[in-house]
Amino acid sequence: MRRFVLIRCCLQHWWYFLLGMFLSYVLSLVIVRGNALIGDAIDTMLAGGLVEFHKFFLVLLFFMLVGTVGAFFKSFFLSKFSLLVQKDYKNLLAEKLYHLEYSYFDQNGSAAIINKMNTDIAEVELLLSAGLPGICSNVITMMVYAVFVGQIHLGLLVVIFTCYPFIFCFTNRIVKRIEYLKKDFRQKSDLITEISQDCISGILVLRTFLAEKYFQKKLARAADDLVENEEKRARISNTSILVKSMLQWLPNIICAVFAFFFVRSGKIHMGELVVFLMVLQRFVNEFVELPFYFVEIREHLVCVKRIEAILSESEEKSGTEKEGFDTEEVISFQEVGFSYIDGKEILKDLSFSIKQNYNVAFVGDSGGGKSTIFRLLCGFYHAKQGSYRLFGKEFETWDIEAARKKMALVSQNVFLFPVSILENVRYGNRDATKEQVVDACKSAGIHEFIMKLPKQYDTVVGERGVLLSGGERQRISIARAFLKNAPILLLDEPTSAVDVKTEENIQLALQRLGKEKTCITIAHRLSTIQKADCIFVIQDGKVVESGTHESLLLSNGAYTNLYGKENSKGE
Repeated sequence: MRRFVLIRCCLQHWWYFLLGMFLSYVLSLVIVRGNALIGDAIDTMLAGGLVEFHKFFLVLLFFMLVGTVGAFFKSFFLSKFSLLVQKDYKNLLAEKLYHLEYSYFDQNGSAAIINKMNTDIAEVELLLSAGLPGICSNVITMMVYAVFVGQIHLGLLVVIFTCYPFIFCFTNRIVKRIEYLKKDFRQKSDLITEISQDCISGILVLRTFLAEKYFQKKLARAADDLVENEEKRARISNTSILVKSMLQWLPNIICAVFAFFFVRSGKIHMGELVVFLMVLQRFVNEFVELPFYFVEIREHLVCVKRIEAILSESEEKSGTEKEGFDTEEVISFQEVGFSYIDGKEILKDLSFSIKQNYNVAFVGDSGGGKSTIFRLLCGFYHAKQGSYRLFGKEFETWDIEAARKKMALVSQNVFLFPVSILENVRYGNRDATKEQVVDACKSAGIHEFIMKLPKQYDTVVGERGVLLSGGERQRISIARAFLKNAPILLLDEPTSAVDVKTEENIQLALQRLGKEKTCITIAHRLSTIQKADCIFVIQDGKVVESGTHESLLLSNGAYTNLYGKENSKGE
């Protein structure tokens, strides 16, 4: 489990930040020395001495040049630090999302994850580019000014530090309230994003069932809650700004009065008074800004914690084995048990084995555990008990990516990216040439359809392939599996949502795809798996029967009942 990832990213580029802080020190020193030069000139003139203007001007010009160059490079180094840390942090977050356990996506809404990827990371950018450099630069500047004021007269420094500490007591109270409201704001923002995403993704359902007004009200309630939250935060922030102004001017006046008193009593010179008043204004600004930087940083840290929570999540388990044994049994389950987080047992002492190049099928009533078997086969979840072997080796020892290279999935819920057909098919093999993609589409029986499209293989399919029919999407998915050419083919009810004619075409494509492969099918339509070498009947997470279609019908058991139900529905 990884923690404080942002800190580690910052430490990797610490020297950029250190250079920026060193230049903050140089700039503060330049301001102090420049003001001291002016003060000395005033005292010299009041004492009747002569100030050589050209030397005085050249020194001031030198300070201005050093300050300008220093400010430029300070901004450059701190920007470089911020950009490099942001880049590393974003890359780590993106990489983490690819390796998170599948259960994380089951348990967390995609809208909340997207919000963290976009808006929360933007808050981190503000922390790195403004908050963190600002507070450190403030501290350095205040230290330089404090030393300078103490050199003029220690009493002036005591007056300043007596007037300002209660600022922190006040800001600490509002920080906690703002932090709570910021956290609440993020949660409400996640909800609005989730509702908006549901509206867009489910627009067909909303319009068909006339549910637009319901979602409008739902979104309006969420927006009202968000506005109410932000109104509270704005009131607190505005109050803090008002108090900030009071805190800035009242002690400022007090310090100035004491400074005049010191001049009158002869403890400091008039030139020192002028310098003190010039530095005091800068000192006060830095001092007053400091606690409010803490407020901003605490707000940003709310978002950092949300991102760090993702980075600390468990990753997919993966071993090191990349090849299995040349064994007759490709897949073997031995007394496998599994349950999801709700604790309900889905698989119970499940045992079966699948031989190489066999065509097998899993059938049974919904909820029996068929889809869970596929999730275990793909490594999305892991067995709670028992063992699962792939090519003779325990699945836990396999490198997860190497194991998945052995499998190609054709699902009933086909997902296509909003890119061209060529790119969608090429996800089966990113290194494939266009000729290989075309061959895969020919094998899947979709090539002729593609060639009739205006842009042919460059046709963009729309979000989730919405511009294509269900059968066309399915055949593109089959073409993707052809291109991968994995030894194990997983078919998750690939013809459940298509018409009879399309089903026949898809079945022909699947027969070509399944040649010389171990083919595993989940099916509700028993007519599609009658030629399987072995059919496993799953009930309540167990294999209750297995055999060929003919032998299972002769046994007059669970499979016969399923077959009878299907035929009665057909009638």
